[in-house]
Amino acid sequence: MVAWHWRFRFAYLALVLIFLSLVARFNVPGTGFTSLLSIGAKSEERAVPRLREVPHYSIEDSWGYDGTYYVQLALHPWLDEPEQLKQSIDNPSYRARRILPSWVAWALGLGRAEWIVQIFALLNVGVWLVLAWVLLRWLPPDNAGNLLRWSGILFSHGMCMSVRNSLADAPGLLLVALMVVALERGRKPSAVIALGAALLTKETSLLAGTALIPKRGSGWRAWVVAASWGVLAILPFVAWLGYVRWHLGANNDAGLGNFTLPMVGLVEKCSMVVIELLAGHTGPTFAGSLLVMVALVTQAAFFFLHRQPEKMWWRIGVSFAVLMLFIAQPVWEGYPGAATRVLLPMMLAFNLLVPRCRRWLAVLVLGNLSAIVGVHEFNAPPHESFVVSGERAVRTQIKLERGAGWYVAEGDGRRQWRWSSGPGRLRLTNTSTEPVMVRLSGEVAALKPMRVTIRAGEADLWNGAVAVKREAFETTPVLIPTKAGLEIEFRTDTSGVQHANGDDRVLAFAVYDVDIAVARAGPAAKTKGSK
Repeated sequence: MVAWHWRFRFAYLALVLIFLSLVARFNVPGTGFTSLLSIGAKSEERAVPRLREVPHYSIEDSWGYDGTYYVQLALHPWLDEPEQLKQSIDNPSYRARRILPSWVAWALGLGRAEWIVQIFALLNVGVWLVLAWVLLRWLPPDNAGNLLRWSGILFSHGMCMSVRNSLADAPGLLLVALMVVALERGRKPSAVIALGAALLTKETSLLAGTALIPKRGSGWRAWVVAASWGVLAILPFVAWLGYVRWHLGANNDAGLGNFTLPMVGLVEKCSMVVIELLAGHTGPTFAGSLLVMVALVTQAAFFFLHRQPEKMWWRIGVSFAVLMLFIAQPVWEGYPGAATRVLLPMMLAFNLLVPRCRRWLAVLVLGNLSAIVGVHEFNAPPHESFVVSGERAVRTQIKLERGAGWYVAEGDGRRQWRWSSGPGRLRLTNTSTEPVMVRLSGEVAALKPMRVTIRAGEADLWNGAVAVKREAFETTPVLIPTKAGLEIEFRTDTSGVQHANGDDRVLAFAVYDVDIAVARAGPAAKTKGSK
């Protein structure tokens, strides 16, 4: 038995290492882990100045996701620049409710913008690791069932989505779990603090307050005491709402649009899944929605049909199962949608309460199907396919700008590329007080045979025949004089084509991992192509 225990411990550790390796893929040179914030390039211009001053990853041609707003609150956690926040955040009064993660990032970052942004991006990663440790209280590494439950929780779609997009859901779940730990140890003041913190992280955590309900037959005094503890837990949240209203004005409560009449949103989502199934849609997005719906319906059905009101986790789980019935289409929409993260407490309670016997194994597996979808949240973001390299003192003086003709960056975790409609242009600007020599290298491919030429001004730096197979290229060196710019153009002798897979772009050629090597120009430097 001891040997088996070690095997399960190794499995737990291996899963933690796999998680960390998935997260490590989001470390982008020059911007760190900020790709976990899901900041959209379209929101850059109206972002708060403190964010614009920090190097960060932004998603091209996108408005981004909720982390875009929360990280800006972390830079102003006391709402000290209300006009800036109103301009940069879609609904600042609504977002500011979930302020605790922003306070934590601000405190750990010692108020320094560059530290705050990185810490906020990694906050959910730390939460994931702490929750993995807390879960050992209920799911120690001593049998296969615990391994399934533990990994099902940590790799559920809701958890992975929260980590991937730096959201408030995973931190809220951790605080709910800590509240239950405190109650199990008979430490109600600590439990109230944890619940109050959970409310300042995710307002739906209020439903977890059902854990404070006294046992049946406890008498009216126990109910009065429980209600008093509940009021104490809510008071900080109420006080913070008043502070938010004072600084940001009345709340345009977009959150109310997330709820509807019972079953309306759920039936609509299930109907969409069934329609797509009957239509023969079997792609990854449909499969993800199907697995998530099976998992959530299984979890909710368990709480409705297997009543255990004497248990705290059942009361928490059934509260969120009821919430699931009122969730509106905006939460369900998408593939697979945001409902999994909203209902994280139900998922955790489900895994802790499903009976530990073989006849319940199918229910346990069905309720954890979202983990299959969860790992796909960690598809590495595409990095920039044009990278300036060389001595730091030199490359920091080179400003790279993409001109017309390029589509958004793509990647597969190993290489990065951009398609061009032909031609594609770059501009390199030398801001230093000495000339700089530049050489480009990389790979190029096309959907049909063609010739690709790389030009600087009127001079050809490289040209060659290109086909479907990637061809390596390396240009001749070219000089950029002091305080001057250089226009580089990738052009082809034929028109692009539209790919047969339904992509509506016109694709001429793609360039892969283009290295723009810069170095100080020697005394005999040539000026070929400079301008």
